[in-house]
Amino acid sequence: MARAVVTGAGGFIGDAVVHELRRRGDDVVPIDVRRGPGIVMADVTRPGDWEKLLVGADLVVHAAAVGTGGELAAVRAGTPSRPAVVDEGELRRVTVAGTVRVLEACERAGVGRVVHVSCVSVLGSSFPDLVDETAPVTVTGLPRADALAAAEHTAIAAAARGVPVTVLRAGDAYGPRAGRWTLWPLLLLRAGRFVLVDSGRGVLSPVHIDDLVCAVIAVAEAGEAVGEILHVTGGESVSAADFFGRYARMAGVPEPSSVPAAVLRAVDTADRVLTGHGWLSGRVSSRLHPRTHIDLGPLALAELVRTGTYSIAKSRRILGWQPGVSLDEGMARTEVLLRERGLLGVQEPARRG
Repeated sequence: MARAVVTGAGGFIGDAVVHELRRRGDDVVPIDVRRGPGIVMADVTRPGDWEKLLVGADLVVHAAAVGTGGELAAVRAGTPSRPAVVDEGELRRVTVAGTVRVLEACERAGVGRVVHVSCVSVLGSSFPDLVDETAPVTVTGLPRADALAAAEHTAIAAAARGVPVTVLRAGDAYGPRAGRWTLWPLLLLRAGRFVLVDSGRGVLSPVHIDDLVCAVIAVAEAGEAVGEILHVTGGESVSAADFFGRYARMAGVPEPSSVPAAVLRAVDTADRVLTGHGWLSGRVSSRLHPRTHIDLGPLALAELVRTGTYSIAKSRRILGWQPGVSLDEGMARTEVLLRERGLLGVQEPARRG
């Protein structure tokens, strides 16, 4: 029996990893700042007793994050609360400084393997189709993407000094608990506020949570993966119009309308001037009239106007991993679970202000 520690265990990805490791019979210690069944409450950005839990761990999966919309907040009276607006300083403290502290603690504890969960958004929105892991990561101007990129740099630096860490860049992860790519778009579609950008021509790279978890396990077991950056997507590219249109059909609502990207950029820019900040996710303004009618949820505009997808050839070669859940199958699984849990019937997010 292996011993594993998972940070961010209350989130969408962390929770799924915990469940799979336990299904395999591993002894799992889930850590999160939020309360939850069996979760060890700890803030991994600060020194604490949680560091002792890493001693003797065969595997640490670092999935802790903040301000990403990775899971839907608590639903009360049928109304989900909005993702919290996190300032850039807090975003970097958790994403970057937290990663530094976790990796340093792993190094001191002599952890066997570390999987650092990142995201393909570090590459921005403009890159060659089937871009691979050798592509340079540059500043995008998006706080979340740039914080994730900085965290990756700390992971690679740790690998250079001997920490057995692998960076796993997840594609557009969806599933019945996925806030960014499932629940928020679905709820906003039902409210009639979600829109396609530029007719939904942007290219998405979805990966079902089951495939993503399998890739995490494969990374943990592949010695060749140490020190590497690996893309993990479902191996299929799809237009935003096709992807979100599937949710509209699940919910029995009209296909979303389209708004030019230039209009959304202008609205968000105006909001930044008026308020001193915009939503870190790149969403359109909450202060201007269009915001009462259109909403991208926690998704960044840059994520919806990509022109290419990501190569997973390296993951296939090094891990022997292959995505096994097609988009059709993944959406079917997602719909079944959403219906079982009554989430297709959850009322739309409330509008305040």
